[in-house]
Amino acid sequence: MSLGSSHDTVSDTEFRSRSEGERFWRIHMSWKLIYVLLLLHAPARLWIWFFFPALFVLVDRLLLANNQSIYLSLRSVKLLPRDVIGLTFELPQGFAYQAGQYILLGWKGEWHPFTLTSAPEENCISVHIRSPNSLDWCSALRKRLTQEAPAQAAGVDPSESKAPKAPLLIEYRKCTVANSPVIYNMPKVAAAAGAAKGDTEAALDESQGPRLLGRNVSGKQMEPMQSGETMISRVQPGMLPPEAVVLQVTGPFGAPAQKVWGFDTLMVVGAGIGVTPFASILKSVQLRAKQRETIMSTATRPSAWRNAIGGEQEDARAGLQRLVEELVAVPKKIYFYWICRGQEEFDWFCDLLSDAAEGPAAGIVDITLFITGEIELAQVKKLPCASGQFFGRPNWGRIFKQNREKHQGEHVGVFLCGSPVIGEELSRQSVKNSDLIGTPGGTRFSFFKEHF
Repeated sequence: MSLGSSHDTVSDTEFRSRSEGERFWRIHMSWKLIYVLLLLHAPARLWIWFFFPALFVLVDRLLLANNQSIYLSLRSVKLLPRDVIGLTFELPQGFAYQAGQYILLGWKGEWHPFTLTSAPEENCISVHIRSPNSLDWCSALRKRLTQEAPAQAAGVDPSESKAPKAPLLIEYRKCTVANSPVIYNMPKVAAAAGAAKGDTEAALDESQGPRLLGRNVSGKQMEPMQSGETMISRVQPGMLPPEAVVLQVTGPFGAPAQKVWGFDTLMVVGAGIGVTPFASILKSVQLRAKQRETIMSTATRPSAWRNAIGGEQEDARAGLQRLVEELVAVPKKIYFYWICRGQEEFDWFCDLLSDAAEGPAAGIVDITLFITGEIELAQVKKLPCASGQFFGRPNWGRIFKQNREKHQGEHVGVFLCGSPVIGEELSRQSVKNSDLIGTPGGTRFSFFKEHF
């Protein structure tokens, strides 16, 4: 069983945890053999009950087989409070996704799902990963990106380096192996004097600047770049420098949060790191609102031709406004509720929340924050981006009643990414505050959940 690069220097505890994690993954991947053994040793008619589930699994695997893994070019790693890391990657060629979707991120032979926190309108993709020491793979990835790889790049023994403290930003550069599709990443850290350079010294791939989603600089549609690797393939030990980090992605995959664009009014609830899909959505709302403003300001710029039209100009502007609203969908109102144990967690997306409260979508997004953990009053700081900041759990009965009164006769979408306990209350309140389908002028709440 391969244990990754022989250059990695890890403690015995880390070695055992990675070995156990990889052993779990290998056993998990042997489900096909176990399934066949169950059918062979089962009673004669039991196969009837296994046929249709097996058919669904087969279709899922066939669809997944088309999503070969893509090597990722890592731009930066941001270490945030409470052991959260934010990874920002270059947008892979032909990689198209929607706000709220998730990907499978691969490192050292293991694949884990993470919701994208970037918006499709951006020229990058990003994820935020909660990586406490209790999670073997996630904590190992955090230590590798923020401690081990930078130490090795600087010519320092990783076992002697101190654990970094948040906040911290580490930039990475894209590197390639000659005559190979492999892309790996190395920290932009000055090496110690006299450090030897490997034979496979990387060539830094300069950025070509912003581009249209899924298109090259000439505007032509691009096919997704695939590495040819399968989801269980590995880079052979010894072929890369000791500080190299190889990351791959497959996806994207659909999630309930994608349905937000079908509602004019939204209630979105994030608990802790469950804010990630809504971070992507809030970014997308900001960028779409800017697109609307740009289109309208450009199309309605004063000119001699428009002045000659006279009274018809207002009608044309109103028609253009309706067309832009149809083409660039943006909800009319978003109530965003973020539930955290401590105020430190708000720092994860503080800049994003500030942009949402002050940008072109300021009149659309209403932010309410809840702190459920213990905190000294002296440590409390007012966040200007929030319209409301409370201590304790939300009173969903009161919140639903208020929103029902504000949006009589509307269909409100309620979205959650968080604990199932919160989901049970949101589901109950959605049913309680909804009129029967078909009621003239009725108000409805439709609930969609995503657990982690």
